[in-house]
Amino acid sequence: ELITQLNPQPVHNKFKMALMLKSATAKAAVRGSRQVTRAAIEWYGPDRPKFLGPFSEGDTPAYLTGEFPGDYGWDTAGLSADPQTFSRYREIEVIHARWAMLGALGCVTPELLAKNG
Repeated sequence: ELITQLNPQPVHNKFKMALMLKSATAKAAVRGSRQVTRAAIEWYGPDRPKFLGPFSEGDTPAYLTGEFPGDYGWDTAGLSADPQTFSRYREIEVIHARWAMLGALGCVTPELLAKNG
């Protein structure tokens, strides 16, 4: 049934049919499952490491839930209290990171060109 959905024409070659079945099951497996690693569980959520370790249990603000990367429960300036502002700050940080990567490439490129002439 899955093969007829992908290719409605009859398949006469057994090898070709086996390849189609293998690719169809691989696509279905990729679509239907999401593998979560142990490391992701350790760094996200309420049980994530916090900025003071075991001493920061009652100190983390309620809006820092561990949903985003780098959330260690520390926001003394309250920069992430408003979700819209926090979203904008994340976008700006990505833009700055991209510029920084281009800057690093700009530092390395003249060195490589001078070395390889």
